[in-house]
Amino acid sequence: MKKSIIIISAIILTTLFTSCASKEKPPRERDETFVADIGQFEIGTIHLYASYGMTQPRICDFNAVFYPRNNYIYFTTKIGIDKIELCFSYPERKNLSQAKDKYLELYTEGQIPNEKPKKKNALSTGNAYINWGTLGPSHQAYASYYTNIEYILDNKPYFRILFEQTKELDDSGNSSPRINIYISPAQWEQICEMCDQATLEAQVDEILEEAEAF
Repeated sequence: MKKSIIIISAIILTTLFTSCASKEKPPRERDETFVADIGQFEIGTIHLYASYGMTQPRICDFNAVFYPRNNYIYFTTKIGIDKIELCFSYPERKNLSQAKDKYLELYTEGQIPNEKPKKKNALSTGNAYINWGTLGPSHQAYASYYTNIEYILDNKPYFRILFEQTKELDDSGNSSPRINIYISPAQWEQICEMCDQATLEAQVDEILEEAEAF
């Protein structure tokens, strides 16, 4: 009798554990172009120096929004007369991160040369979508950019991203503005914390868990 009770108890426990295990969700499929089928959400704001055309650098507010459906981060700001969106894919963010590492290494070792920033001495090159317009981002171009180092503001060596003027995608004859963005070592630390991919995916998981709770 006791043996039968033990066997039955073991069967019940096995069934319970098997049932619980079967409820575990499979790993979510993710890649460089997709995180989850949910809407975008804001991830923060950072204040950077930027310039438009040949104007002097001035402080601009960059509002960052993450788009899980295509794994892009949009930085929205106003530079000059235009409202601007700078759109970075995950591969481009990794490209910029590698250039940032080179910059910080040179800065830490005190080896930044005092030379005019040109494409020839770029730390990296890449492409990003830029949306712009006076009333809102109504034009779009796939602009080339390059990064290097420029001394500004009391002769401090800033990391610079230069977006080159590029024809609009619909061949309307319009061209995107030439934009310079300047980032200090301390600001890079803020950006890395704000745009960390693991952190973004964790935020997405929290949203999914809340939405799928039953």
